[in-house]
Amino acid sequence: MRKFQQFSNIILISIILLISINFLLGWIWELRTKIKFKNFEPYDETVREALNLNKADSLILYLETHIDRNYEYAPFLGHAENQGYDNKFVNVNPELGRKTISPTECEKNIFLYGGSTTFGAGVTDNQTIPSYLGKMLIDDEKKICVKNYGRRSYFAFQETILLQKHILKQKIKSNDIIIFLDGINENGYNDPRNTALLKQLFNISNQKYWDMEDAAFILFLDSLTINQFFKRVIKKLGIDKKKETRKNNSGENLENIRINLEKNIVLRNSICNSYELYCFNFLQPFATIHGKYFDKPSLGVNPNFVNEKEQIEYLKKRWYILNKTKGVLNIADALKNSKKLGYIDRVHYSPYGNKRIAEKIYNIISKDF
Repeated sequence: MRKFQQFSNIILISIILLISINFLLGWIWELRTKIKFKNFEPYDETVREALNLNKADSLILYLETHIDRNYEYAPFLGHAENQGYDNKFVNVNPELGRKTISPTECEKNIFLYGGSTTFGAGVTDNQTIPSYLGKMLIDDEKKICVKNYGRRSYFAFQETILLQKHILKQKIKSNDIIIFLDGINENGYNDPRNTALLKQLFNISNQKYWDMEDAAFILFLDSLTINQFFKRVIKKLGIDKKKETRKNNSGENLENIRINLEKNIVLRNSICNSYELYCFNFLQPFATIHGKYFDKPSLGVNPNFVNEKEQIEYLKKRWYILNKTKGVLNIADALKNSKKLGYIDRVHYSPYGNKRIAEKIYNIISKDF
């Protein structure tokens, strides 16, 4: 009995110690984060000028875009931008989309779908492509409202599903205008973000014959601060010998990307024709090809590439092959010869870039007003 009591005490003390260490590491990590961002300058002076923001506001924009914003689960889609409608620069409602400048009276709507460039990663609510479209509609006294359903990391397949969900929920009515902006996020497969995590959840459940709640609990333990801390230490020390798998950057894979986009365009056009919608599929400009982009070594190289040169060459090949896609509208010339900063990094557009793209889109779609 005494040995059992001693054993129980050891277990209890171990649990208390584990919880205490976990909370302590969490507190240290939170403190480290606050110290890190206290004097952090996420944007170069050149980019801040393009954004028309001072240092303090540019940090707020960065935090609201990349640090304070998480994803939430979205059925059939993988993820969606989470709720946050009381921020200074980045305000999102999963059902309504990102806050957008738009006419208040609506005889019809414009729905924009795409990835982070459509969403407007790195710019304020008023500096996105949808907002600039809204401003032009207001100036022309058009009673057409604009909805920004861009979501970070989304590619054509997810956007096509989101369109269908909006039709089923009766958000979209006949004669509405549907705009897709694709290119940079396209891939040769159709697995949404967090697919690997969901597969892990099902695998745990199937292998151990546990309930899904038990599998979720295992994943919760894996996400504890103390566990993540040791994983980072192991990674830093190079102890983890897992080999990184690089994507196939061959021409064959690029052709699969083009075929997937083309199939999605066929599906979209069929849906739009069935529901009497005006559907436009735009191929977006790429930073490494069209216009002036902000670049510096600190931006880093995608781990799927050996070096920066390989990354840039691959993006060029990707755009030229995607431009052969049937049914796509090339709007790259919106930024092609521009001497102003069109991008704030190697992917995302500056306010000027968004405005130029919006103007190009407006000139095309306004023929159907």
